[in-house]
Amino acid sequence: MRRLFLSCLCLLLALPAWAGGNQDLGQLEKLAGLFLKRELGLREASWKLGRLDRRLVVPACDKPKAEWANPSETTGATAVSLSCPELGWALRLPVMVDEKRLGVALSRAVAPGEQLNAADIRMVEISNPALASNVLTDASQAVGQVMRSGAPAGAWLRGFMVRAPYLVRVNQQVKVLAQGDGFSAEAEGMAMSNAARGEQVNVRLANGRVVRGTVQEDGSVAVVF
Repeated sequence: MRRLFLSCLCLLLALPAWAGGNQDLGQLEKLAGLFLKRELGLREASWKLGRLDRRLVVPACDKPKAEWANPSETTGATAVSLSCPELGWALRLPVMVDEKRLGVALSRAVAPGEQLNAADIRMVEISNPALASNVLTDASQAVGQVMRSGAPAGAWLRGFMVRAPYLVRVNQQVKVLAQGDGFSAEAEGMAMSNAARGEQVNVRLANGRVVRGTVQEDGSVAVVF
């Protein structure tokens, strides 16, 4: 890959002057700056843009394009791709993006089984991402969730520490909504386990038959035949 990059670089350096003029590299850098301002303007981020090698020579482009070189890498050491689709050239401009990351932390000690509300959490800057693996990054991921285990005040709230609240509990009577090709029916049954909305649960019907369905928002169980 490095050999291919060097070969492409050599070709760019060796390009003759284009009849329509050469591309102003400074304009490309300004384009990259505008792109970053648009992309990062709503994020708490700062960036330091690199410079294009002034030895590079490419034909002037009427409509140059700026985009992330790798859309999955938009923070830290990354790059902006500057290209001209109609003329077939592309340049890579390095950029260092320093983004402020916030994580969800507990504002008080909580016990197993407690359901969290907005007062139980706070957003805290993650100064060391290496120590914040799996930390929730949005309050909406925590509010309304139930703690699987207890944790002290100030602890990071990680995904595995919470679960959705159960809408169906073991041995609870539930409504079963059965649907199939050309028919629908309702029945009552007993849940055989705990389950949250969207989870699968087995239900024993009055006739002893066990069916498996998906818990709905109202606590009913939808079974598709």
